Amino acid sequence: MLQPFKRHRRSGEIVGAFTDGQADVLRFLLTGQLALLDEEDPLGDEPDSLAVALGIADGPVKKPDNPALARLFPDAYGDADEAGEFRRLTEADLREGKRDLARQVLDTLRDYHPGDKLALDGDQARAWLGAVNDIRLVLAVWLEIEDDDDNPFDRIREQDDRYEIVVMYHWLGALVEWLVEALMG
Repeated sequence: MLQPFKRHRRSGEIVGAFTDGQADVLRFLLTGQLALLDEEDPLGDEPDSLAVALGIADGPVKKPDNPALARLFPDAYGDADEAGEFRRLTEADLREGKRDLARQVLDTLRDYHPGDKLALDGDQARAWLGAVNDIRLVLAVWLEIEDDDDNPFDRIREQDDRYEIVVMYHWLGALVEWLVEALMG
């Protein structure tokens, strides 16, 4: 990052800039995130219009088989029946919220060129925070990171195929940190 996100004193906007390739990496990751969110959708491939309007699936919804989706949508209850009912009432809406965040970030990057200043209002910065954090959760699954104390650099070396994902994971973590600091003023 040429410039970490910071709050502009006069406008209050959150301003940052990316180097060559960084915006493209974000676009790639966000596009992948949108595709992931379409997998195992509790409303199905051709959902009923009433189910879509209400954001509620027909019948209990099981925990996703895909571990990345399971991380994004963890069980709210230890009891499988209660967790399934909770998913039925909430998961479709939560998925659409995550899709919306990813689309908002992609929209802010649409006309971005390397070196430009990227200025975000508070709502856009919060959308970035949510979407980037969701991507980090997915990458953490691929890297088998279970908690904050796990540093994948300790076990994934440069020759490992996952090394570039580790670099992205840490870069996105810095991006999240800068956004939080900027939002807090």
